[in-house]
Parts: sequence; C-alpha cells; structure tokens
Amino acid sequence: MTTRAVILRRAFGRIGLTDYEFNVTPEERADARVTLNAMMGEWLGSGIDLSYTPSDGTDNDAVEMTTPTYADAAIWNNLAVRLAPDFGKVALQDLRRDAKRGYDLVTAKTLVIPTDKRATKRIYGAGDRFYRRFAY
Repeated sequence: MTTRAVILRRAFGRIGLTDYEFNVTPEERADARVTLNAMMGEWLGSGIDLSYTPSDGTDNDAVEMTTPTYADAAIWNNLAVRLAPDFGKVALQDLRRDAKRGYDLVTAKTLVIPTDKRATKRIYGAGDRFYRRFAY
C-alpha cells in the first residue's frame, strides 16, 4: 500500500518541487497534509467514499493510506493541482488532464447513486385516470 509520504512526494514532484532540487519545509508539508485532508473531505461530501483516514495532526507521513491503490494517481495529481498556486507554480495542462482523468475514474468506481423510492400503491383521487375510469 502507498504511504502518505509517497502521495505528498509525488504531488510535489508533479509541480516541480522534487526532493533533490528543493527543500520543502515542515510547515509546507503540514499545509499539504491539511490540503490533502480537505480534498478528501470534499470528495467524501460529494459521494466519493475512498475510506480515507485523515492525518491525526502529527508529522508522521509513514502511515499507510487506507484508500484503494487505483485511486493513488488521482489523489496525488489532484493534490498537485491544488498545491501549485501555494508555491507560485502553474498546473500544466497535462497535470490538469491527468487529475481530471483520475477523478473521473474514481468517481465511476465509487460514486453511489441513491435509488429512487416511489410509492408502491396507487394513489386514488383527483387526477388519477385509473380511479375515474372505474369509479361508481
């Protein structure tokens, strides 16, 4: 399984902040964790349940993600799109395309559409053709 550190490292890498060129400060890494938690909360609120466990406020990024592995690329690409303006970067077109494609995949696999609950009995009364036809 993927750890939170891998997700953050890949997101930073997608916007050009690789470990060997730039040193990301602990405050920036903490802000990225907050952004990740907020993004996953928004996804959960819109019906995409990936069983994500938010970080507990510690700096421990070695915790394994509880999300399915097919969602990893979607998570780090969408996180990179959200982090880019914070670092003065512009999310390139291929990054936005990959983020959209990953989000669509995750949506298709996890979105639960509620079923329509309709009345099972006929409602007799004004406007019901069946009732008027057989009324005595």
